[in-house]
Amino acid sequence: MDKIIKGVLFNGKARIALIESTETVNKAIKIHDLTPLAAAALGRALTIGAYIETNLKSESDRFNLIINGGGPIGKIYVSSDRPHTVKGLVENPQVDLPIRKDGKLDVGGAVGKNGDLVVVKDLGLKEPYIGRCKLVSGELAEDYTNYLYKSEGILNAVALGVLNDSNGCKAAGGIIIEALPDADDNMVFILEDIMSNFTNVSQLIAEKGIEEIANFYFGHLDAEIFPAEKLGYKCDCWAKIRRIVRGLGRAEVEDIIKEQGMLEIKCDYCRKNYVYTEKDLDYLFEEKK
Repeated sequence: MDKIIKGVLFNGKARIALIESTETVNKAIKIHDLTPLAAAALGRALTIGAYIETNLKSESDRFNLIINGGGPIGKIYVSSDRPHTVKGLVENPQVDLPIRKDGKLDVGGAVGKNGDLVVVKDLGLKEPYIGRCKLVSGELAEDYTNYLYKSEGILNAVALGVLNDSNGCKAAGGIIIEALPDADDNMVFILEDIMSNFTNVSQLIAEKGIEEIANFYFGHLDAEIFPAEKLGYKCDCWAKIRRIVRGLGRAEVEDIIKEQGMLEIKCDYCRKNYVYTEKDLDYLFEEKK
């Protein structure tokens, strides 16, 4: 089961989130037939998305994360249809590049850094909140660190990782720390020092799990660790697809079905196929009672 554990440190002067997203990444691999490199990039983005989603205050709030660095993977999209779930896709799921000299997947090369990281939050207001910052490396942890600092004014540190094996994703997740305004320089130094242990955070998650990581690395910092919250990959596209079809108008849909024998639409996030024929028209366009 994927999950996120949150807590506060130094009696509430910093906050922390530890995210395990292994099953979510494996579901994305299965849906989109991702290469290990694409899985590493989308997996990191899904972990960021899980953090954004669980910080939304209302169950009706929604977000979209768009990463466009100009690299061969194309754009990365992550969003959510319901609380504690995320979904995502990349434009080129078959992207592949040579392994870096240090033996790691070249996520930065796949994503690129000639572009932006954009977060759009629909908070039920007249206009959505839009935060944007330039990518700095394409590795996504550094980029989200930069986003939180420049777009939301939060001093923070981010570690993200996806560990692949022959069966798919062995472990994935991340650790995100935010220093609140009352945190002093010594607290920030301590947190920076601890975060230096997480250069291979996915391997650490595979070995210890996020509960043990939370207790071992942060339990001594006047910590209050909250109960874990579930996470998962989920796409509720049925209602959205129906709205798209209804938006075409009955006459247009009838013409398409007469010409082609059916109207077919595929969801990009879950790859589910929707096929509508003449017998579905009354159902599609019935008025709500």
